[in-house]
Amino acid sequence: MASPEQFSELVRAHHRDLLVYALALTKNSATARDIVQEAFITAYQKRGTFDETRDFATWMRGIVRNKWREWLRRNRRYDLGDHELSRLDEDITAWQSRRAEGGSDLFAELDDCLCLLPPLLQETVQAYYYEGRNGDEVAAHLGVAPAAIRKRLERARILLKQCLDRKRSNSTNLPVS
Repeated sequence: MASPEQFSELVRAHHRDLLVYALALTKNSATARDIVQEAFITAYQKRGTFDETRDFATWMRGIVRNKWREWLRRNRRYDLGDHELSRLDEDITAWQSRRAEGGSDLFAELDDCLCLLPPLLQETVQAYYYEGRNGDEVAAHLGVAPAAIRKRLERARILLKQCLDRKRSNSTNLPVS
């Protein structure tokens, strides 16, 4: 059984990945955060039943998936089929494995690229993706037309993709010592 301190370390190590997973399921950042928080509470309460020979991330994704299904039932929302869920699980597992094998951290690279965006684009991305506002809310917040927000987000996505592509191509072209 993991001590509270050990469990806290596991939470820190897996929190971001589980948020990504929950966001892929819910398509809503506030709901994703709530589901992950509920999953960690459940996991903490049941930490004595966790088989330490199993992978913690896989166990937690199962709890997140169950919390998401509970949320779907409560809110009568569309459920992804088993095939889509399996594919999503496989993609996340592969991504985590690449990270664990010393691959670069996509989130760190994305944060680096975000810092390179012009301030107006940074502010728009922050409000839309990180704060979870919709386009109209971002437009009202920034005092511009919704069409301007859509254009800013489009431009930001293009620039972020270009930056990530450059980072990826530079990391694969590094000389081997």
